[in-house]
Amino acid sequence: MNRYDLTFTRLKEKGETGFIPFAIAGDPDLSTSEKIFKAYIAGGADILEIGYPFSDPVADGPVNQRASQRAIAAGLNHETFFTLIRRIRAASDIPIGLLGYTNTVLHLGCERFCREAADAGIDSLLFADMPPEESVKLRESMTLYGLGSVFIVSELTPPGRMKMIVSLVDSFVYVASRLGATGVGAEFSAEVASTLRRLKKVTKKPLAVGFGISTPGHVVAMRKAGADAAIVGSALVAVIEEFGKNPKKLCAVLAENVAAYKAATRE
Repeated sequence: MNRYDLTFTRLKEKGETGFIPFAIAGDPDLSTSEKIFKAYIAGGADILEIGYPFSDPVADGPVNQRASQRAIAAGLNHETFFTLIRRIRAASDIPIGLLGYTNTVLHLGCERFCREAADAGIDSLLFADMPPEESVKLRESMTLYGLGSVFIVSELTPPGRMKMIVSLVDSFVYVASRLGATGVGAEFSAEVASTLRRLKKVTKKPLAVGFGISTPGHVVAMRKAGADAAIVGSALVAVIEEFGKNPKKLCAVLAENVAAYKAATRE
């Protein structure tokens, strides 16, 4: 069993929903970024979702866009990114998923990128702007190096395409809780529960809901809707933006927030 299988099996046995916090690698700088992900782990995260900064992150809202800009300005590159992942992996066996954009992998080439990602300790890849139909070459390299696939499904995904997408997923299905970009939001689409029900009819793979989840109450709502995990990004990245110049306070606040989100997965 891989790390995802072990984690979701453990969660199911305990009757819990998984909690997946997100942050951009290298934001606000490499040293603080490492402390941030370790604070997530200390707070009780089940899985980490780590974003690779990109200059034009079309699926991200303004909070995550600014985080990418800070990380790029701080000098994050492929070498330092994989060094960061190795340091996190050395501290924990938690599943690590990378969320990025296609240019990031094309810059190194699919085979080299996947080899370095696997060597560093990454478990899965999701490229927000890469449709499954255009991922054949990448998935060949991912299979070669044992990397899992994650793709996004929304309420607008037609039944046939939904079946195709879940057939390619071997880590978890990323379910968008609303249409549009990521960001802190007070409401979800009324179709989230319906989308989860549709998915459960065609797959037994874990379903993780993201986009706009920002409070423990939102996590409870996703749990009740049938999600196997909840993903929180912008709400945590906003904390990083606020306290980034005070790493000690930042990590304490993040660990406390993650603990509150994780507690909601048991309600």
